[in-house]
Amino acid sequence: MTGLLFLVLLLATVTAAEAVYYFVRYLGERPAEELRRRLQTVGTPNAGPQILRRRRLASADWLNDLLAGFDCAERLERLLDQSDSETSVAATLFRMISLGLLGILGAVALRRPFAAMIFAPALVALPLTMALHARAARTKSLTEQLPDALEMMARAVKAGHALPASFKFVAQECSPPIASEFAKAYEQQNLGLSLEAAVHSMTERVPGSPDLNLLAVAIRIQSETGGNLVEVLERIADTMRDRFKFYSKLRALTAEGRISGIILGALPVVVALLISITNPAYLTELSHGTGRAILVCAVVLWVVGILWIRQLTKVAY
Repeated sequence: MTGLLFLVLLLATVTAAEAVYYFVRYLGERPAEELRRRLQTVGTPNAGPQILRRRRLASADWLNDLLAGFDCAERLERLLDQSDSETSVAATLFRMISLGLLGILGAVALRRPFAAMIFAPALVALPLTMALHARAARTKSLTEQLPDALEMMARAVKAGHALPASFKFVAQECSPPIASEFAKAYEQQNLGLSLEAAVHSMTERVPGSPDLNLLAVAIRIQSETGGNLVEVLERIADTMRDRFKFYSKLRALTAEGRISGIILGALPVVVALLISITNPAYLTELSHGTGRAILVCAVVLWVVGILWIRQLTKVAY
């Protein structure tokens, strides 16, 4: 009971500390919000977000300068940018440290100090895992929107508009995330960057999308050698749709294997939890001597089996 009370107090302390952090961050961002409001008053509605660069390292200048000297902070900033997260690098690092301390203190409170070697790294990696998952989901969503965007670009070029103007049409007519990416590329081109460089910058913000890389190559080749860009865009869109249909059918055919893998992977954990609740003494033999070796071998075989089943049912886009 004392350990549970300690965990509750620890969680309340971490929550209060994060509330104080965001309150201080809000006070520090008020001048930027006021400037953005004035820009929107005297200019276009979108003038503020276009002129003010969104800072991802930290809201405080001294912390921003401190983090700018670390390569890991730059990589984390790139990851947050690719996942389209509003969280800064400082806030992410604060969450990672807080979760790591929570895992260590929780294991100590439960009188399981060795469990801290498992809980602490897992909790520290949780914000990074969420950012990676958000980046993958965003890339997948943008890739699925790309055929419609390419057809819209082809119709705009066929109607007599320039290729950069077709980027503006996509930004206005489509939904995020592809609208925001094409809007950034269009704005970069308006500010003097070449269209090929703007598209290349877009591929860096959306890693893992071969279709977007194909579009960048097509635009680069067309700018250097010429050709029928409308036909190229339409053929790329048709190829993407055919591939989506094929992989959708393939996922339907492998659905049974994936569900079987999920059930088989969760079965040992569920059974162990049920036994620990109904008959705790039954598992005490695995806590010493030969039982530990059996438990380690079982966990290794369990992980290998999960990875094997996942590889057999994996459908790569």
